[in-house]
Amino acid sequence: MTKYGLRRSLKGQPCPICGEVRHKIYKSHPFPMPASVGRGLWLLTDCACIKQQREQERLERERLVIIPAAHPLPLALQAKSFDGFQVTELNRNAFERSRSFARNFDKIENGRGIILLGPSGTGKTHLAAAIANELREKFSVAFVYVPTLLEQMRLSNVPLEPLLNADLLIMDDLGTDRATDWVVERLLIIVDGRLNNLKPTVFTTNYDLQDLDARVGMRVASRIIGSNLHLFLKGTDYRVRHVKFTPKLP
Repeated sequence: MTKYGLRRSLKGQPCPICGEVRHKIYKSHPFPMPASVGRGLWLLTDCACIKQQREQERLERERLVIIPAAHPLPLALQAKSFDGFQVTELNRNAFERSRSFARNFDKIENGRGIILLGPSGTGKTHLAAAIANELREKFSVAFVYVPTLLEQMRLSNVPLEPLLNADLLIMDDLGTDRATDWVVERLLIIVDGRLNNLKPTVFTTNYDLQDLDARVGMRVASRIIGSNLHLFLKGTDYRVRHVKFTPKLP
């Protein structure tokens, strides 16, 4: 039988390993070749064991060329976990709700995220990083320190697709920059874009809900407050509590 330059013999040749019949196929060269080369080649079809061998070789090649994805968090946050968080009565609810959010992330369908509120040093960024570390193996995660992001956007064109398309975005220290029209517009692009695509975001801020509109603008604050779970952390600054002061000599 000849078709499209291929001719198959009627008799096959069984593989000595798996026993599957390997048919002979004559394939013509696609271009004119010297007479010494001939008009084509006889080839054997692949049997099951050859297909398996080639699949293993393909997987090995992929393993060698795959470059591990960069960690989405800054170095100082890469080890943050729920196990390492110091739970007290002042932060227990925020801790438990944040952990539940991470462990049920695949069930979120409405894009509802979290806003962590509280004074400096109460563990907001720790919890946000713990969520990211819990999810990053199975979901795409992006992290931005909002003041740095805005500064980068002032100086150059920052690609927003990674922030808009990530399964989870952490926006740390929201509200540090005052709500100029320029700041509001940039934040609105990100916040609106993620809400429209039902992508959850975790925000951290040092400001109360009633102060947020003065820090990020009413339009941004309205979307964040209305579309996210509010978790409050209280207590003294963890960083200050662990500083050992040397008493002054008289």
